[in-house]
Amino acid sequence: MHTESHLFSNREQQIIGEFSNLDRHSRYLYTRIFMRKQAWLRVSSLNYGEQMVIDQSCKYLTSCGPSSEPFLHSETNIESCEDALSLLLLPELKTLAKAKGIKQVSAKPKEFLCAALLKTIKQRTVTSFFQKNKGDSVKQRQDEFIKAVLEATGPVVRLNPLVSELFERLHLVFFRSATHLGDSNSIKSAVLAEIGQIRFPSYTVVRSPDLFASRDAVVKYKLLVEVGYEMEVLLTSLVKETEQHMKGWEIFMAHQSEWHTLLETLRRPKSPAQKVGGIEQMSHVYWRRHFTAGWALARIAERGARFAANTKQFARERDVLESLLSQDAYRLGKRGEWHERLVLLHTTHLRPKGTTPEARAQTMDALERARSACVRALDDVHVNRISLHAISRQLRAIEAKLGVDPCERVEHPRLCVEWQMPLERVVFGMRVRNMKRGPSVWDGSDGIPCSVEQLALWRYRELGYTGMHSENTMITTLFVLLFWDIVFYPLPGVLDTEYQSQPLDMGSESFYFSRRAMIEQRLTEITDGHFVQSIQAVYEKQHGVECVGVSWDLPCDQLQTIATHLGGKRLAAVCRVLATEYRLKRSGFPDLCLWNDQTGHVLFAEVKGPKDKLSETQRDWLDILLANSIDVEVCHVRDGDARDIDD
Repeated sequence: MHTESHLFSNREQQIIGEFSNLDRHSRYLYTRIFMRKQAWLRVSSLNYGEQMVIDQSCKYLTSCGPSSEPFLHSETNIESCEDALSLLLLPELKTLAKAKGIKQVSAKPKEFLCAALLKTIKQRTVTSFFQKNKGDSVKQRQDEFIKAVLEATGPVVRLNPLVSELFERLHLVFFRSATHLGDSNSIKSAVLAEIGQIRFPSYTVVRSPDLFASRDAVVKYKLLVEVGYEMEVLLTSLVKETEQHMKGWEIFMAHQSEWHTLLETLRRPKSPAQKVGGIEQMSHVYWRRHFTAGWALARIAERGARFAANTKQFARERDVLESLLSQDAYRLGKRGEWHERLVLLHTTHLRPKGTTPEARAQTMDALERARSACVRALDDVHVNRISLHAISRQLRAIEAKLGVDPCERVEHPRLCVEWQMPLERVVFGMRVRNMKRGPSVWDGSDGIPCSVEQLALWRYRELGYTGMHSENTMITTLFVLLFWDIVFYPLPGVLDTEYQSQPLDMGSESFYFSRRAMIEQRLTEITDGHFVQSIQAVYEKQHGVECVGVSWDLPCDQLQTIATHLGGKRLAAVCRVLATEYRLKRSGFPDLCLWNDQTGHVLFAEVKGPKDKLSETQRDWLDILLANSIDVEVCHVRDGDARDIDD
């Protein structure tokens, strides 16, 4: 980190140095508390070793070093009764409530008890009115209340906000975490690796010390990431909770001017030297944008559009989506979804209702705008296959409503209306009744209850197939094993620490373009049949390490068998899909992988129980497999006996 010391002030570097000089036990204790992120913790609840060692570590961490900032605050820093009450368990609250004269507390919830106790603090006792010494102030009662709570809890600690904010920035800079700390497991993984509980792949670490331009850039980026995280939490609220969604919209509005300023900057004419090429030519530059304020602002704007939708502000949602689509510097992988939503707004939510001539004319205008939006989406090279299919269907439906003559319908090289659909098979089984939640459960062939996929697997075995219920794990495992050295090739800025199970850009649109020459060469080798020995060599050498997409539970010989039955050409075609769109295609692959050792036939099957439907991602995978002459089918499992087929 010495090459990035300019991202921290002198005082911050001093605090980091003091932490490094702490004994191992104190550093470990602080790290565990930092990962918990709770406000106040009882020292007696810190079960991270011997209590005597923990007490000593807390003493070190709560004392001020040369920087005059303790790493932890102690009970002397508790200033509010609310903080004190948060430390008490329900039985302790009831005991305290009884001592304060609150009656009938046995059946009361924690919230009621806390409110009642806080109310007693604001009230003076009767005897205090007759005392000459006016020492019964609210502040005094608060101090006495906190003291009473601490007598029950014993010593307590919490993170010093000033120091924890510094370490959050340090976490961001060191781990290159583009997500909020609340969604990150980076520290936990690093700790587990240091104590030998997990192993990461061996690769050359190549950090980019100039990823962040300055300390201010890190502070700004972190602040915007936290805003985006707050908005994401609000989006988990039910749509009917309008107040929460309005709060999210207001957060976006507070950053709207900053977003528009960024857009104006992007629109300014640039000299040839300043112009940035597309992702194909500037993939590394595009990846680095993930760590800029602009990227975080684009994410805030995207969530702002969702809040506008949830609060039925459809005109404002349209404006936000148009602003997102007006730039091609950030979040290119989301453009398809933005186009889809914009078309839907024009055709549904922004289309006037009514049957008057004026309303009908406005409706036709809205449909024409939607048609133009579809054409613009088809022209957008960053729109993925799944969105292209959806937009193509939308376009044909709009043209039907407009009464467009078939000869005048839009024709476009990227227009793809229909998916190729595979053969369908129907099998029967007896469903276990009275299952209120979770996936359906069926009577297995051996009498043991099983999933719908396991039941289908039994039926395929009766047809002579060997198989597994692997979903995406089989194909992603094959892909990573075949491209292991390319995945972990030391490009600048993607393998920045020794605690990574994947390069940082694995799910980015830039992954393929940054390694295009190497990937294309490997695809050629696979097509030529050079892959069986490579699978075994990597499997044996790397077995057990933490790696994204790889399941070491899959036997090597089965992986080789599947790859052999697929053949080089078809295997390379599937690997190309994962290399170019890993984020989108790491899900949706058919449930069952089946093969017949006698015939060398390989078959994939997507299993659907009663009322289950194919997702768009699943349809896309089925289309891709059929287009590459890979046998695949949809297996529908029905409840009952085969004799019920006429029903």
